[in-house]
Amino acid sequence: MADKNLKRSLGFWNILMFGVGGIVGAGIYAIIGQAAGLAGNALWISFAIAAAVALLTGLSYAEFVSRFPDAGGSFEYIKQGLGKRTAMVLSIAMTFTGIVAPAAIAISFAEYLGRLVEVPKWIAIVAIIIAMGLFNIFGTKISSHYNTIATAITIAGLGIVIAFCIPEWGSIDLMNMEGTSMTGILSGSALIFFSYVGFEDLVKMAEETKDAKKNLPRGVLLSGIIVLILYVLIAISAISVLGSERLAESDGPLAAVINSQWGPIGGTVLAIVALFATSKTILSNILGTSRLLYDVSRDSGIKWLKKFTTLEGIGVNTPNYAIIAITIVTIAFGLIGNLKVVASISNIFVFTVFGMVNVALLKFRASNSKEGNQEGIFKIPLNVNNIPAPTVLALITIIGLFVYNIYNLIG
Repeated sequence: MADKNLKRSLGFWNILMFGVGGIVGAGIYAIIGQAAGLAGNALWISFAIAAAVALLTGLSYAEFVSRFPDAGGSFEYIKQGLGKRTAMVLSIAMTFTGIVAPAAIAISFAEYLGRLVEVPKWIAIVAIIIAMGLFNIFGTKISSHYNTIATAITIAGLGIVIAFCIPEWGSIDLMNMEGTSMTGILSGSALIFFSYVGFEDLVKMAEETKDAKKNLPRGVLLSGIIVLILYVLIAISAISVLGSERLAESDGPLAAVINSQWGPIGGTVLAIVALFATSKTILSNILGTSRLLYDVSRDSGIKWLKKFTTLEGIGVNTPNYAIIAITIVTIAFGLIGNLKVVASISNIFVFTVFGMVNVALLKFRASNSKEGNQEGIFKIPLNVNNIPAPTVLALITIIGLFVYNIYNLIG
């Protein structure tokens, strides 16, 4: 009889690298230029707001994964808070969260690749999505090794950007809001937000993580803080070197930043780094979404979905059919080809899922108001009658950014 259990092979450092790797890549390497066109010199504020809103929801993910270390992630949490029927309905949004985001990142991958070699954009998009799907099929440990290497390269690339740009800090008044409105700043935050789907992917690794109740909450929150610092420093660096207008007009924006400081060699190096950054984010998105489809199919009574629970096949104890299905649909969205449009579509699903996870936690807490402190469980602080104030704030801010995301999509 085939083994239906996922293998616990990931430690804390694997999880931390997955967390950082799942977030860094999209926001910095892919969407920074588009966001600069909206936020102007206040781009760094847009990144800080997006990170703060994401971290508030990160607290909800941290508590839920500590209570329910399950591969379903948001599906499991919404099921626990709002019931299985609601979770099944919302599983569609959850699945598309992890499909449209990597499609947007694949478009960015193709743009950076275009700085190095002439390849039709659609071929690059299809090829990188298939390649990352194959990495997932061949096993979590292999995916983890690639992710760790690519994340190290990604962070090194960001370090290079910061190091070369530090002498330019102060050349532009970052507090000068002339020509920049609060609408622009918040629209920039909304556009950037899709990169934080990494939280959702990370918690789906619960059934493959050693001591998940302890390691995953730490991984979620620490990776969010690390990315917040990196994002703000990179935003300051990019604006200081190119200014918001030139940054907004650049294909492969961070490569353009380094090209202006280090010349063509530097631009080439950053383009290569960006290929690693974007590819491993596609990898982690497909990985997390396939685990969601695996978990939903396992819990569902729908017969044809049971195929997605198959762990035997080409890969080593991986949900092969789920990975293949996610890969195919991701390619379809990637072929839309417009980064801003695909990122904004992705955000519709991201905001919906993040918002409902917060609602689920509020309902769960209200339904368990008399529970005592459970040993080993992470619990969000600052509670009023067992209702966590940070979760209420998370829900309010997500609704606000959702409105600005619709503005980005139709404006």
